[in-house]
Amino acid sequence: MSLIQTPDQPFIKGPDVENPFNERHDIDATHEAIQQMVAGGTPNWFKWPRDYKSFVKESFAAEKEISDRMAAGYKWDDQADLTNEVARKVNRMNTKDFLKKLADNGIKAHIFDNGWKGPGGVPTVGLFCTPPGRTNRLRPVCYLDVPFMWEWSVLLLDAHGIPNGEKSRGWRTVAIQLVEKEIITEQQCHKIFGVPSPNAISARYFRSLWEKRNGKRYSDLNDQEALTQSA
Repeated sequence: MSLIQTPDQPFIKGPDVENPFNERHDIDATHEAIQQMVAGGTPNWFKWPRDYKSFVKESFAAEKEISDRMAAGYKWDDQADLTNEVARKVNRMNTKDFLKKLADNGIKAHIFDNGWKGPGGVPTVGLFCTPPGRTNRLRPVCYLDVPFMWEWSVLLLDAHGIPNGEKSRGWRTVAIQLVEKEIITEQQCHKIFGVPSPNAISARYFRSLWEKRNGKRYSDLNDQEALTQSA
């Protein structure tokens, strides 16, 4: 043991700086534990580590396959369209330009830095608007991606292929939220942002408008009927 001298106490025992392992570990106890582990012979996992690593990987893969089958019931029928980034990442709009569209149409909107990143890791801001007929109270609407948004949101999937938020938020999603929060009407929405072509990419957009207009879900309607009634 090394010795350390202090004014109050001439000599005290300090840590063995030359052999720190000996200072912190009970070597005899460690040897005894190892002897117990190999009492019945060297374990197979020690003799053939590669085989056991392969076994573990195969086991994990099998468990994930089982989990994926169980998760299949939670998948959305249209999630292939909702994750199609090539088709959905179109008509990019700067977030400032989106807010200007609202201002130019008499919508009082305010954004606040919420210090939060969306599920896809994109920085966001919170959108608050003044409802029609109100002058002194803001209504929370939703979050916006910054510094820009594509036209359509891109769905984020977890490891099992189950929807898990938005990889990126589209400005059409924000437009729908403005209608649902009764900041603007459906007619104002069409006027400000235009009417998209009815197709698989825009199906959920028209579906949301139909539900707001009718005050109910249209689960009994097929997509073609929903598009026809919403267009």
